[in-house]
Amino acid sequence: MEVLVDDLGEDLLQITCANGDIVDVGWYPAWNAQGRLRVVAVRGQDWEAPVFSAQPEKDPQALLAALRAALASVA
Repeated sequence: MEVLVDDLGEDLLQITCANGDIVDVGWYPAWNAQGRLRVVAVRGQDWEAPVFSAQPEKDPQALLAALRAALASVA
């Protein structure tokens, strides 16, 4: 993690769906080796009340599962 910490910001991936809903992946707190991934799905730009939120483990399969769930929540 120490090698990657400079790349781990709040803005890692953002997917804007055709209907305007957003799936966002970030690292919180940014640039902190002790941080965690966060996946959220937002409808209508309402970042205060996401329709989906998860903090998957630092594992590619867990991240993929969270992304699938987030995308399903805005489909």
